[in-house]
Amino acid sequence: MMISFETQPDRRLLEDAMRRAFRQNLMLLRLSGVLLMVLAVLVVLVELPVIAAGLVAGGVVLVLSPRWIVRNAVQLSWKTYGIPIAWQFADEGVRMASALTEGLVRWPALESVEPIPGQLLFKINRQQVIPVPIAGLDPSDRTTLTDFLRDRGLLRAGAAVRS
Repeated sequence: MMISFETQPDRRLLEDAMRRAFRQNLMLLRLSGVLLMVLAVLVVLVELPVIAAGLVAGGVVLVLSPRWIVRNAVQLSWKTYGIPIAWQFADEGVRMASALTEGLVRWPALESVEPIPGQLLFKINRQQVIPVPIAGLDPSDRTTLTDFLRDRGLLRAGAAVRS
């Protein structure tokens, strides 16, 4: 069985993939920022305004940093993902080829596949993913790919693949 298709670059989809892949770490950063600001309120109550101002500044940086992190990750990845990519799904694994690179990820290297709107995130580990846009894939190929991934145990039985 083999499914082949080509995807065009889409910066918004790549941002969505990065945000989803790093969601736990990004949430921890935001939570840390909120906690620093709460600590700043407590410090103000004991009348240490200079320390409180520093805590608020640190909290604001932590709360806003996920946006910068995602933007930076997309910028760094855009050289690879900002050009058309040919994808091939076969018994040996997932092959990705573009004008700049070519690679194969064998099925045992993948932990799971997570569907998000317009794409599939092939997870190698908790923070390393390969985003595969599927918005342009015709419905019959999407169903074939979904069944193929479920048969390999990479896609949950109830997971909906949306374009």
